[in-house]
Amino acid sequence: MEIIKILKAIDLPETWDRLAIEYFQTIEFLDYTEKYNPCKQRYYTLYEEGILITGLIMYTIRLDLLTYLSIPSPFRMNIVGIPCSVSSGGIIGNIAHLTALIEHIKGKEKGFLLVLNLNSESAIDGFVCGRTLPTVVLEGRFESWESYTKSLRADYRRRIKRLSRPFSGIKMKHGGCAGFDKQTYDQYLGVLKRSKGKLETLSLEFFQNLPSSFYLTTYCDREKVIGWFISTVFRDKHYFFLGGIDYNLNKLHNTYFNILFEIIREGIKKKTSLIDLGQTAEIPKIRMGGTIIEKSMLGYHSNWIFRKLLLAGKSLLEYPAVFEKPHVFKE
Repeated sequence: MEIIKILKAIDLPETWDRLAIEYFQTIEFLDYTEKYNPCKQRYYTLYEEGILITGLIMYTIRLDLLTYLSIPSPFRMNIVGIPCSVSSGGIIGNIAHLTALIEHIKGKEKGFLLVLNLNSESAIDGFVCGRTLPTVVLEGRFESWESYTKSLRADYRRRIKRLSRPFSGIKMKHGGCAGFDKQTYDQYLGVLKRSKGKLETLSLEFFQNLPSSFYLTTYCDREKVIGWFISTVFRDKHYFFLGGIDYNLNKLHNTYFNILFEIIREGIKKKTSLIDLGQTAEIPKIRMGGTIIEKSMLGYHSNWIFRKLLLAGKSLLEYPAVFEKPHVFKE
């Protein structure tokens, strides 16, 4: 077994992308984040007999340790994850080798180490394991928006019709992300300010230069932008990336709900097998038929005193919300 540290995404082996199951884990996107969201990205690769088996993405930022309690508690953290706020994990390849890789880096990376968005709980000696923000997905098993709404129970179908009415006169524009402007960026900052699970703050240039596979959908009441979202497709999966709304007009137009409707409608049109609705706002998403996918995190500190504190305060660090799945579909 051999573990190699790499400092640039473009220097990763070609086999990296064969192991990546999410677009945000690919060399192309990781290289993009280095240019437009630099945060000391580095990558650890584990080989067996010269073959890449497992990879790990790491970056460093200041993060509020008690972020889910909305308590300012900034610490410099080494994070295993994607250097932008998505639900994809920072581990690729064979998860069976995760322990060996983590054991290696915990001796190399001093201070706080946080492993985000694991698909299952992992017990590693010295680490605290807890729940983090789940993601919500919807199976793309519908032929059309009409077939989707017909599959819903009557009360949920009526709810969509009622919430859609105030949006009937709103103009929708669909195009590349180069059209992302200061007005839409300010709405992104507004959403970020309200978020309980915020990590880094992305720049205006980050949005404007996103790869051509990303699409920006904006909604305008006359000339005023009232909301927007960015989406992309990769390997038969439709992703809701990020979005924003004018909170002053949200209740008037039911903007958030109508954005959610369009994300699902777009995923159905693209005939993808899965629609990733992202993290946060779990309740409205599961009321649209989405399924909660639980995510976990690992926490560690190189100082034994801090490790004791992490263990004692586990309940304060993890995401507390629990959701019951409603009976949305007829069947």
